[in-house]
Amino acid sequence: MPLKNKISSLGKILHREWDEVVDRLGWGNDKPVSIANYTGFGREDYLYLTGRVLRDRGIRREERDSLLDNVVNNFKRFNSREIPGAEVTITWGEHEFQRTTDSEGYFHVEHHCPPDEHVHSDHDFWQEAEIRVTSIPGEEISEVVSHSAVVVPQIAEFGVISDIDDTILQTDVTSRLKLKTMVHTLLKNAGKRRAFDGVSDFYQALSLGPDGEGYNPLFYVSNSPWNLFDLLLDFLDLNRFPRGPVLLRDFGLPAEDTIANYKTHKADMVNKILSTYPSMPFILLGDSGEHDTDIYLEAARNNPGRILAIYIRDVMHERRAQRIESLIEGISDIEVRLVATYAEAAEHARSNGWIV
Repeated sequence: MPLKNKISSLGKILHREWDEVVDRLGWGNDKPVSIANYTGFGREDYLYLTGRVLRDRGIRREERDSLLDNVVNNFKRFNSREIPGAEVTITWGEHEFQRTTDSEGYFHVEHHCPPDEHVHSDHDFWQEAEIRVTSIPGEEISEVVSHSAVVVPQIAEFGVISDIDDTILQTDVTSRLKLKTMVHTLLKNAGKRRAFDGVSDFYQALSLGPDGEGYNPLFYVSNSPWNLFDLLLDFLDLNRFPRGPVLLRDFGLPAEDTIANYKTHKADMVNKILSTYPSMPFILLGDSGEHDTDIYLEAARNNPGRILAIYIRDVMHERRAQRIESLIEGISDIEVRLVATYAEAAEHARSNGWIV
């Protein structure tokens, strides 16, 4: 097993052992119950929504936090006190769903409506689902209520699926043993994280479309853990990215947390989005640091004629760039661009009439 995988596995083992100690001692059980209400997506006849029930971690999210604050906050993010066995009621339109959280505190709704029970939209883009935690094992609580936004595009010209790490957010995932990635993750808050030049303007232009007035949905798909959801949401907001579902992953058991599973999560989410909107064309964005190109090319082959373009940001690593170039060499039926800057991507999109 490569050293970086051994380090990752050891970290997960220690985290789980620590969780067991905390559970036995009852630390944190006096903290309020909270709901991590992740943004959902769907159609008027279909809902896809994930959330999590946790103990409030007391994270301070001011932009000017000190280095110590950042370390403490990020420790709290990864030391989340999830609540298994919580009873949750999700309401979407006239539909109501009962769920029980799993061992990591997650609940999930995927629902297809009968023809006469669609949830009709009052907005061209957004709906809302209400989430209520009604009980948790062994404890009397007052009902906890939260709300999740749900993207239900009505008049979109196309959709956009984007990776996060090293596509829009500098994380240095190609660094040796991912040491720079660990520094970014552990020592920085959302205000200290850097977006690449021109990327938010390009994404805003894609969201608005060729007439500058559109409602094109953006979906952010990443292998980052759900623990970082609030930090990534703050990063997107601070850097003026269009709002959209941020679709992350849970860390599995060490033996399960393989490169194959990394690829499977992202590929599965891309396929889920494409199948949710079968008549909508898409633009896909990633980087040359990981396996985005492989995943996007497979999606394009499985959905002929639906992928307008694939933009891959060059992470300026010669061997990886050569690999991408070999992948796309000879492909004529799929528009794939390895770009050095987002100005280059914007110029190509503008020439094709996708943005103003």
